Amino acid sequence: MPSTKTQASRRLSILSTEEVDSLYGLPHFNDGERHIHFDLSPKERETIDAARTITAGVHLVLQLGYFKAKAQFFVFGLDHVQPDIAHILTRYFPGRLMAEVGALSKPTRLAQQRTILELLDYRMSGSDDKQALIAFAQRAAMLSTQPKFILREVLEHLSSQRIVAPGYTSLQDLVSQAVTDERKRVTRMLDAALPTDLQQSLNSLLHADDKIHLINVLKHEASDFSNKELRREVSRRKQLSPLYAFAQSFLIDASLSSESIKYYAGLVQFYTIYKLRRMDISTVRLYLLCFAFHRFRQINDNLIEAFIHLVGQFDKHAKLAAKTAMQQASEEANRRVGRDSCKKPQKRP
Repeated sequence: MPSTKTQASRRLSILSTEEVDSLYGLPHFNDGERHIHFDLSPKERETIDAARTITAGVHLVLQLGYFKAKAQFFVFGLDHVQPDIAHILTRYFPGRLMAEVGALSKPTRLAQQRTILELLDYRMSGSDDKQALIAFAQRAAMLSTQPKFILREVLEHLSSQRIVAPGYTSLQDLVSQAVTDERKRVTRMLDAALPTDLQQSLNSLLHADDKIHLINVLKHEASDFSNKELRREVSRRKQLSPLYAFAQSFLIDASLSSESIKYYAGLVQFYTIYKLRRMDISTVRLYLLCFAFHRFRQINDNLIEAFIHLVGQFDKHAKLAAKTAMQQASEEANRRVGRDSCKKPQKRP
């Protein structure tokens, strides 16, 4: 069984440290935000007033305000939230001192969490919710296997259902499983549908010919619209054409979204050839097929852009040549008129 450290190292890196903190970090309010988040409804104020001690009352307002901001509960030291406590004391407990507010016991803290959930009509997720969330994440993965997309969809779903989101590592595991399940679904279909000749074509992309890997040749994009670069693009298009023809129908049959295709294609760009060659063969074939499909369309777009550019250049040169020819003709006509006017008229006999 893998250790916790190993599991952590294998988790998908979905959000940056700053993004994780914005979701799960203790809120840091300015004065305006304190007025908004620590504002109490009549029912909330009644609940606060019923608190037995100043410590319980202040902590309840703190957790209520933090929950309104992030729909999460927090454990914190009083020294980290003193500006918030000062605001709450002035606003709701005038005349009381900071020194009167102490730490809250765990049983009281958990009881306050239940009170806040009831006040704001939220609930913690249960075992049934977990299974439903797994199914939801799998459906989201069929729309896009981008991990961040799935995570955002899951968070929005939890918010709409007024369920407190589990911790970030739990969501990482959930998204990772959804991505894996979706990839396995598609690779099973690909294994059954991919002809032998195209299997060999995909395998050959990772093999070196004269120390140059074909996949690196296909990754290379035209640097300009010169004849040399465009001929290379046409050659790359020709190499990818059989794979693209198969991918056109297969990717539709597999219900693979355009976002998932881009994601899988991007992994070919992201991973080194060494890493790709060490992957499961069915997985890497899926990535390569999506890369071939995406790259073929990209080449088509490049060739169309080049055609438009070259036609534009031809039109520009043609207009310039026509303008130059007209100027030359006009100048020649003027010279002829000048010569004719200088000729003396002949006398009649």
